Amino acid sequence: MASVSQLGYVGIGTGDEKAWHELATNILGMQVIPGDDRSTSYLRMDECHHRLELRSNGSDDLEFVGWEVPDPATLQRVAQQLEDGGVKVTPGTRDDADDRRVVDLFTCVDPNGIPTEVFCGRPVNQQPFHPARPMSGFKTGGMGLGHILVYSASLDESVRFYRDLLGFRVSDFTEVRTPERKIRLAFLHCNPRHHSIALLEAPGPKRINHVMFECNSLDDVGSGRDLCLRRGVPIGIDLGRHMNDHVVSFYMGNPSNFALEYGWNGRTIDDTTWQVEHYTSVDSLWGHPQLRELVTGPASQER
Repeated sequence: MASVSQLGYVGIGTGDEKAWHELATNILGMQVIPGDDRSTSYLRMDECHHRLELRSNGSDDLEFVGWEVPDPATLQRVAQQLEDGGVKVTPGTRDDADDRRVVDLFTCVDPNGIPTEVFCGRPVNQQPFHPARPMSGFKTGGMGLGHILVYSASLDESVRFYRDLLGFRVSDFTEVRTPERKIRLAFLHCNPRHHSIALLEAPGPKRINHVMFECNSLDDVGSGRDLCLRRGVPIGIDLGRHMNDHVVSFYMGNPSNFALEYGWNGRTIDDTTWQVEHYTSVDSLWGHPQLRELVTGPASQER
């Protein structure tokens, strides 16, 4: 089966682009790249032109997700897999590709209504990346920008889309039963990073729950936390280590009112030996004291 190879970029709608730029440079350590017009700007975190695109449209939500494939032949095979699976595929125009700074792409929509792009040919920026604050940079390369966690109306349909049509592999499942309901999550990978997408079966206030960035050093995470405290950036989930992917991280707020996970030392997967794991708790190995509340919050508010 043809497969996507990494999370290439995400698009985020915002009503406060300036606040995003301040967070990106002062806390995250990313570079701001001007857009082609006043309504668009980019955030750079490695050798790529950008990994995040900001759109000043006021949506304050995930606008689109871009998944990379290694070459044009794989792009065509993945498109065919989607069409064979009943998903409408629309070829991207030359202007679409130019806007994303890629060679070619097509678009579709995932079962959760998320505009999804699959692309190949991502030209690198010839200027070296220099973090906007003192830090060692981010773990990206062939493992992509990090991961996203999105809300899903049907976990089974979403797993089918990403596993059976885009070529992801399942890393693990979590199923927690509470007196009120059953919580189900799936974590999927497309390269050695433990997961590039996680799916939470719950009605969410937005499409996106959080975006995760992996730093090269634990000191980068600690200094980022200190900067949040110093500058009044809310910390939604304090420092801890996850049970499944082993990331040491904390979660900060952002101007679009979802979470950004800032972490280090994630677990990697060797597909020749990996066996799918099953968890019955969302608790971490240590820390992350507010994690259960974040996961169960949207459904609890509806009851």
